Amino acid sequence: MRDKETAEIAVQAALVGRLLLSTLHTNDSTGSIPRLLDIGVEPYLLSSSLTLVVAQRLVRRTCKNCRESVTPSARVLESIQSRPDFSETIAVLQRQGVLRKAHDGLAGVRLYKGNGCAQCQGSGFIGRVGLFEIFEVDEEIRDLIMQRKPASFIRSTAIMKGMKTMFQDGLAKAFLGETTIEEVFRVAL
Repeated sequence: MRDKETAEIAVQAALVGRLLLSTLHTNDSTGSIPRLLDIGVEPYLLSSSLTLVVAQRLVRRTCKNCRESVTPSARVLESIQSRPDFSETIAVLQRQGVLRKAHDGLAGVRLYKGNGCAQCQGSGFIGRVGLFEIFEVDEEIRDLIMQRKPASFIRSTAIMKGMKTMFQDGLAKAFLGETTIEEVFRVAL
């Protein structure tokens, strides 16, 4: 969706109860709100018609045939631990069962890398896996849209309400060996 006319048609379809799926170029899920407002959708129409936004980025999938567990470097651990949402990220990963509650932050975690083999043609990767961020628009978010609150405020509200960020999804997939931490840093920071 790139222009006002298309956005207006989409909003009208959503308002009469049709399920509408569309693409929109933004950096994250909550970035869809200012993008649609910038296109020219009125806040009252946007808040009434938007129910869910899914942001995705594809990363290379670690080859299961040649992947091996590695200890994260101090630099990688620092990059993760220095994030302002580090505590929330640890809590999310513990709720998902990716990290045990007994872990002290990231102590003892393992990451994975592909060494390269015939199956992956020496790259260490086969295929792709999606990193996702799912933003549910509830009554509180609708009110924030109506008030034209900044995207950063809407994002922090969504996170407080339990939205898992794309980085958190990527970190979980890196800890589970589905991708590498470098792939996550490349697309989700």
